[in-house]
Amino acid sequence: MMLVRSIPIKLKVNDLIIKTIELYKQGLQLCIDKAWEMRIRNNIKLHPFVYSDLRTLGLPAQLSISCIKQACGMIKKAENKPFIKFCSIRYNSPRSFSFKNNVLSISTIKGRVKIPIKIPYYALKYFNWKIVESLLKVDDKNRMFFIFTFTAESSWTSNQHFEVLGVDCGVNKIAVTSNNKFYGKDFKNLRIKHDKLIAQLQSKCTKSAKRKLKTISGRWRKFMRLKNHEISKRIVGGLNEGDVVVMEDLIGIRTTAKYNKWIHKWAFRQLQFFIEYKALAKGIRVVYINPAYTSKTCNRCNSLNTKRHSGFFECLNCGFHCDCDLQASRNIAKRYQRNIFAGHTITMPHISTDEHESSFRAIECEVRDKYPCL
Repeated sequence: MMLVRSIPIKLKVNDLIIKTIELYKQGLQLCIDKAWEMRIRNNIKLHPFVYSDLRTLGLPAQLSISCIKQACGMIKKAENKPFIKFCSIRYNSPRSFSFKNNVLSISTIKGRVKIPIKIPYYALKYFNWKIVESLLKVDDKNRMFFIFTFTAESSWTSNQHFEVLGVDCGVNKIAVTSNNKFYGKDFKNLRIKHDKLIAQLQSKCTKSAKRKLKTISGRWRKFMRLKNHEISKRIVGGLNEGDVVVMEDLIGIRTTAKYNKWIHKWAFRQLQFFIEYKALAKGIRVVYINPAYTSKTCNRCNSLNTKRHSGFFECLNCGFHCDCDLQASRNIAKRYQRNIFAGHTITMPHISTDEHESSFRAIECEVRDKYPCL
């Protein structure tokens, strides 16, 4: 399992680097224009048509190659021709940048430039990892950052006595785990208040309302990112090395499910990604399962003769009832255990003891490992 970390380090604004970024931006747009005109999506095929122009423009060889690769990557994902307003320079270690003794050496339009940098205390441990392709960027406040990207192998090791934790991500509750813990129960009401404020300000169309909208722009996104970090930290913090976190594979739910505005506002993938990288760093395995019928199947008798109302689950076959999301998280943990570890000596998932009594039928599902990447 590969771990990836990105660490931004602030640099002093340098006129030579600013000029390099501007020239790189021109070169990137040149590559995009040529690739779009000739309908080329492969950097090797595009190379002979733009490389000499990039070198004539003043870009060094390695930055020219990075420019071609970046342009093709943007073209592949674009429905319309991209136009560059802001860009970052991709640096490849050790060809176009190197780092040694707290000195960063990067390639510019006038050769290598050495910049002393100060590494934050929290980032020191990552500089023992392998440094791969990194970015140089200037943000909208004219602050310059070099974003180091590090990789390392995860230390996950299998053992006979580990715990399986099912995590159900939802809208009404951000996350519910099979050890009876609930996270983010009030976030939906907060989102309703936030959306109502936005609608009121948009309907006024006054200058003060527009200033207010600009002030609070991105506030909810930042709030949810912070809360997802906190929730993922609490979930992973209760586990030990060798444990397993099981979640549902929800990719594509916005296209397969019936239209629901809350589904489109749901930041489930961000939370899952945060859980992934925190778990892998701690030596905890992360697995995704098919989400089919995890909310409808009875946890006790495996019957589908069930109903859900007002956030509660009730089985019409055996009479079992509990919270809907808690029921789903228990099914997620049990499904992985039954299908992957049949015959192995392991501890039961994080569920109450009264759930162990009945015999369980096998539920066919697809299980795959998922690893975070940048």
